[in-house]
Amino acid sequence: MTISEVMRPIVRSFTPRQWRAAAAHVREAGHAVVWELPARARLLLPRPQEDDPMDLAHFSILDLGKQRYEVSRRGVTKGLATTLVPRDCNGIVRERIERDKVHNGATRKIQLDCSTCGACCYSNRVVLDDADVERFRQGGHPEFAKMPYARRSGGQVVLRLAPDKACLHLSPQNRCGIYAMRPEMCRVFPVGSECCLSARADELGIYDGAPPA
Repeated sequence: MTISEVMRPIVRSFTPRQWRAAAAHVREAGHAVVWELPARARLLLPRPQEDDPMDLAHFSILDLGKQRYEVSRRGVTKGLATTLVPRDCNGIVRERIERDKVHNGATRKIQLDCSTCGACCYSNRVVLDDADVERFRQGGHPEFAKMPYARRSGGQVVLRLAPDKACLHLSPQNRCGIYAMRPEMCRVFPVGSECCLSARADELGIYDGAPPA
């Protein structure tokens, strides 16, 4: 059993008059959602470290389907990152806020045992790159990059899922059957990120905080 210990950010909601309080929360490593209008929210968070594959701020942005953000150059938010929340993602950030309302402080230490979870092995689009294909070949299983294990989708090669949306390589014991050869996307999946927490909630009904109202 391998336990991963992660210090994850707590997500809080702020009004347009609370930018100073929002910035203070983020400087303590939390994440803030500032509602500029009832249907217009801006995510404020520590500047992402894109060279760190486990950076939770970066993946909080990616989880909203975005990649771009701005770094503030002045005022109370100087040095912090901000990005506009897509309108169709307002519900997602509201769920984060609702989930974290039961927690105190700006961060929370959690422990996760990926070997007994496996939530990220469901309903995920795992794209194979050339290095993954070569890794399969060197591991003696070049067929893993072809049907019936993989298929072409949108010009990319992706792993196929079983009818229950599980990865075909996930064993009945909830273990990865190709762990030593697993694709790069699986290797860098950020434990404790919003992607991880939402997968646990959606697939297993496990909420690190208050469940949706």
